[in-house]
Amino acid sequence: MLKKTVCFAFASLLGLSCASAASYDNFRAVTPAALKPFARDLGGLLGSGSNQTARPLGFAGFDIGVRGASQFNPSSGNSVLKKNNLFGLGLVQAEIGMPYRIDGFVRGGAFEGVAVAGGGLRYGLWNLSDEKYKINAMLVGMANMATHRYFNAVHFNAGLLVSINVPVVAPFIGVAYDMTRLQAQGVDDVSLAGKKISVAAARFTAGIRVKIKLGYLAGGITYTHARSLANASAGFRF
Repeated sequence: MLKKTVCFAFASLLGLSCASAASYDNFRAVTPAALKPFARDLGGLLGSGSNQTARPLGFAGFDIGVRGASQFNPSSGNSVLKKNNLFGLGLVQAEIGMPYRIDGFVRGGAFEGVAVAGGGLRYGLWNLSDEKYKINAMLVGMANMATHRYFNAVHFNAGLLVSINVPVVAPFIGVAYDMTRLQAQGVDDVSLAGKKISVAAARFTAGIRVKIKLGYLAGGITYTHARSLANASAGFRF
């Protein structure tokens, strides 16, 4: 059900096809040289698309929706995934507003054999306002765990998000830093079993969010580790 929902969000917001699988199972034949490029690609997906507005929810506010991120082609050296092939991840994310301009969120799902669970906090840098053309900014911290038959990963990121209260269509921009630790397991090369590697990369995002009564649609483009990603979100916020 989640896979179909995320594919629908991708198709609706970004016009992308969900026909081709990511083939994460190919990690079984991973080589030492492919570990870091694969980890950078996975970390970029885990960090992208989680936020599309810098306005805090406000106390007892709530947001639930789907989040999707898709990279247009693997990094150079990532022989696990097919060359020139779209791949991505999709999640369900629930958020709640707390006092002092703090939002908490949890996220999770399973997509193409990769199960993800995570969450984080966001902090609004000044008092929230719905004044037209008001600029909002917030700090974001997030952690994710991803597991697959042949690998597991722990991902952390911290960033800054800025958005503008433009009626109906509101732009947002963000900068963040992803840190990912990947461990191979059950792979063909026994010398790599249990091997851990760590990678880090800056990430830059720009996009727009369309408000439809209590609902919203959002799409954006991310640039990280010399690769471009597309992000899509859809949900309800109140």
